[in-house]
Amino acid sequence: MAKPNTLLKRTSNALLDHIATLDTGDTSLGSDSALARHFGVSRTTVRAAVEAMIAQGILARGAEGLEVLRRPERADYYAESETDGPQDQIERVFMQRVLLGDWRPGHMFSEAELARDSNASTVSVREFLIGFSRFGLIAKQPRGGWVLREFHDGFAAEVADMRELIELAAIARMPRGGDPAIAEAAEALILRHREIEAAIARRYTEFAALDRDFHLWIIGFLNNRFAHDFYDIVSFLFHYHYQWDRHHEIERTAIAITEHLAVLDAMRAGSMSRARQGLETHLATSRASLKAGLRRDAA
Repeated sequence: MAKPNTLLKRTSNALLDHIATLDTGDTSLGSDSALARHFGVSRTTVRAAVEAMIAQGILARGAEGLEVLRRPERADYYAESETDGPQDQIERVFMQRVLLGDWRPGHMFSEAELARDSNASTVSVREFLIGFSRFGLIAKQPRGGWVLREFHDGFAAEVADMRELIELAAIARMPRGGDPAIAEAAEALILRHREIEAAIARRYTEFAALDRDFHLWIIGFLNNRFAHDFYDIVSFLFHYHYQWDRHHEIERTAIAITEHLAVLDAMRAGSMSRARQGLETHLATSRASLKAGLRRDAA
C-alpha cells in the first residue's frame, strides 16, 4: 500500500494528466467527490491535491465546482522518484536489468538478488514476480529462483495486436486543434530524441527509457490503468529481444527516433491525423522488427 504522502503525489500527477487531456475551452472539473471516484482515492486526498493546485494558480473553486485556470507545466509535476512505492521500485529495477543487461532466455535470477538491488523486501519482490509471471515471460524455480522464458511468434503477435489497439485508441483521445500543453510536451520529447540522435553510437542504450516515456505519454490520454500496466509487457518483449545484436540495435534505434519525431512533430503542429499516420507506421515497423528478432533467436 502506498504511503499517504506518496499517494497524494501520485494523485496530484494523475490529476495534472487529467487536466492536460481536457479539450481546449473545457475548464470544468466537477466536484472533489467526482474526482475522488474517478481516481479511486479518498476525498481527503483529492482535496489536498486540489488545494495545492489552487495555490499554484492551476485551479479555482467556482459556483459550479472546480475550474481550470491554466494548463499544467512540467514543473508542476512531482518527480517519478517521489511517487514510487516499493512495487514501482522493484518493477523499475527489474526492467532495467532486462532492458540494459544481458539476460537472454534461460537466464536465472533470484528474489534475494532483485530485493537487494531494489532496496525492497523479498516478500515484496516475490509478490511482484508472481504478478508478472501470469504473462508467461518468467517462471518460478525452486528456492526463490526464477528464469526468463523464450517467447514464440504467436505470443508476440498477440502483444503487438493489443499494443496497436491501445495506442491508436489513445491518440484518438488527444485534443485537436493545436493544444498548447500537448505542443509543450511534444517539444520536450523532441529535444530528448535529438540529444540521443546526435550521439547515437554512444547513447543508443538510453533509448529504451525514452521509448517507454514516449509511448506511456500517448497511452496516458486513455486514462486507463489497465492500458498503462499492459505497456510493461510491451516494453519487456520488444526491447528484450532487441538488446543482443548491438549493430542492429543502433540501426533500429535510429529508425525509431525518426518515426517518433514524425509523430511528435505532427502533435506539436496540432495535426492529429498526421500523428496517427506516423504512429501506425511506427507500430508496423516495431512489429516487423520484433518478428525478425524472434526468427534470429530461433536460429
